Amino acid sequence: MPRACGGGAASRHALRLFRLWCLAVMVGLASAQVALAAGPILQVTADGTSSVRPSWSPDGTRIAFQTSQDNAYKVYTMAADGSDRQPVTQGKNDDRHPTWSPDGKMLAFDTGTELKREIAIVDLATGARTQVTNLDAFASFPSWSPDGTRLSFYVYQKGTLDLWTINRDGTKPVQMTQGLASENRSQCTFACHMAAWSPDGSRLAYSDGDQMRVLTMRSDDGTDQVKASVDDPTGRSHFPAYLRDGRLAYVTEHINPGQSWTDIWAVTPGANQQPDPLLQDVQVQGPFEFSPDGQRLLFASPRNGNFDIYVATLDTAGKDALKKLSSATDLSPALAAAGHPTGVSTSGQTTSAASTPVPVASGPQAAGNPVAAAPGSTSGETGILPTGLSPYILALGGLAVVWVLIEGVMIARRRSKRRGTGSDGQ
Repeated sequence: MPRACGGGAASRHALRLFRLWCLAVMVGLASAQVALAAGPILQVTADGTSSVRPSWSPDGTRIAFQTSQDNAYKVYTMAADGSDRQPVTQGKNDDRHPTWSPDGKMLAFDTGTELKREIAIVDLATGARTQVTNLDAFASFPSWSPDGTRLSFYVYQKGTLDLWTINRDGTKPVQMTQGLASENRSQCTFACHMAAWSPDGSRLAYSDGDQMRVLTMRSDDGTDQVKASVDDPTGRSHFPAYLRDGRLAYVTEHINPGQSWTDIWAVTPGANQQPDPLLQDVQVQGPFEFSPDGQRLLFASPRNGNFDIYVATLDTAGKDALKKLSSATDLSPALAAAGHPTGVSTSGQTTSAASTPVPVASGPQAAGNPVAAAPGSTSGETGILPTGLSPYILALGGLAVVWVLIEGVMIARRRSKRRGTGSDGQ
């Protein structure tokens, strides 16, 4: 009998050691997976469709964006790491260019067809949708004032593009510019990015009709138009965005035969100073969005063959990675841990690559509105493992199966011993 008890104690001790070993190995594999995925540039969508126009929430915890479905775009939100994806708009409408209200409770966006669009608002808590404009024109790219009472947006009609503002309840529409861009002058009459409100709400920043300069003007009546960018004859300066410290950031894109790059500058409006270089020689076109804390950069790019959304850190590693092409891009830890390779929907369903979103306008849109990007392939298997499946995830799964099997065997043996002991005693 003592020998039997000693054998049981040794068995239990061995089982405890095995459990500890399994836990240690699983923690190590999970840590290796996170380290593998957490690079300076993280891909936070893996949809197999065109996911573009991302926008930070005011607290920097969520991202609103548009993604193509059934030949139209819908607005979604997700956590900043790509998890917790939530639909915001549904139905047959084509909804684009979402932007958060200052309190984070609503999204403004434009909605309609390739011929006519209006500005709308959706309440994120209730899903209630309200149309703000009724211009019977092509209204696009809304932007909230800092106090959340007004919206700026662009209107294209009769061959001319202009910037407007309006109260969020649809009252007091004001045309801020007169002929900002005109087809008669061979200018781009398709808005490529929203205008930017200054932190105090007193001014609006926008790009001119040739998309060569960034200007500011009074936000109440459109007067006092002042050039803010520095002339650069070799590039196009646009995509303005105010930073929290009051400086105005803008993008200068250089596109030459065989060579292209992007610079991001910051200027102090009204100061006679040279612009500060925020990012230089970036291998991604704009527009960009800085996170509220200024530590991360949000953008959409086809750098891996399909338009997806990326978050880059603005430390030295992130700035260096932005100077390279797709070689320095990783799937976000949240998506990698969930086993979502590129081209597979984060909802868990493989998406179809059969349709292409309908563009809303023609003309020179490549720099700021990749609306007609073809969805990437979702077929996705090469060799033994599906494309994008991490070996660490596979090892974790295999170890878990082994653990469960051994625990099952030990439980069965203990039950068998108890039954045998009970039979001997009867």
